[in-house]
Amino acid sequence: MRIPRQEADAMVARALEGYPFEVCGVFLGRGGDVRRAVGVANRETERPRVRYQIAPADLIRLQREGEAEGLEIVGYYHSHPDHPARPSETDRSVAAGGLSDGVFHVVIGVEQGIRGTPTAWVFRDADQAFHAEPLEIE
Repeated sequence: MRIPRQEADAMVARALEGYPFEVCGVFLGRGGDVRRAVGVANRETERPRVRYQIAPADLIRLQREGEAEGLEIVGYYHSHPDHPARPSETDRSVAAGGLSDGVFHVVIGVEQGIRGTPTAWVFRDADQAFHAEPLEIE
């Protein structure tokens, strides 16, 4: 997975700004190349410190924006405030319940609102699991 430096930096900055709540967003791009990391509102109302939810209306809007630019939704990102930068069991069960095979996910571990560490993953339906993916920041 490749992402421009400016987009990666903005994604991490947003995760730090949103601390202690999870923040989330969508990747627009082509194949394994991310062109834009677009932040969206976390619509989770009950437990926003440990969960996130992207509204269907936001996904439809971004899908249309992407199509107008010749791009598609290639993945998602979210933060884990004061938790490791790896998918949780909740992340796995949500991905397993949808159309996620081959979709990129970036999890940003945020330490006390000071430091953010992104890691990349790809979900595979075959074993219902996330697999570490190299993250190239260009």
